[in-house]
Amino acid sequence: MKTRTPRGAWALRGVSAAVALVVILVVGTVAYSAYQDYTGLKAELGAGPGRAVGSATLQGSAEVVSINITVPNRGMYTLNVTVSCAPTPGVSCQPAQVSVPPGGEGVLHFRMAVADVSQFLATPGARINGTVAIGLVPFAGLTIGVDLGAFVKAPGGP
Repeated sequence: MKTRTPRGAWALRGVSAAVALVVILVVGTVAYSAYQDYTGLKAELGAGPGRAVGSATLQGSAEVVSINITVPNRGMYTLNVTVSCAPTPGVSCQPAQVSVPPGGEGVLHFRMAVADVSQFLATPGARINGTVAIGLVPFAGLTIGVDLGAFVKAPGGP
């Protein structure tokens, strides 16, 4: 005697196949968008020899570091980029954020001031802990810890 599969089981198989297809499509578009955004940002930061995205200005014993980066969004989702720094004695910074719609461009303006640059550079192991957060709204995000002190230059140095 043959048993029949209930209709509900067939319906659940169809639903699970549809959910699997949607998950595959979403993961594929997020991966594609992340790759397009990565290659666009890499091309922007590496476009041309000696391209400067930042500057350091000495004002007395203080140094002001300004970083301006054009952020292209070649992907399919809104791209959010945030740069900030942790509280550090003698250092002040203005966190920067830009939200770029698909197919658009935005400029990220980050500014940091070191009160006494000579003392900062003379301190062994001196760091300015910062974070760079990148997100593909609403699906994925990545936060990276960086040493923003690497942008601080010696007075009169390169």
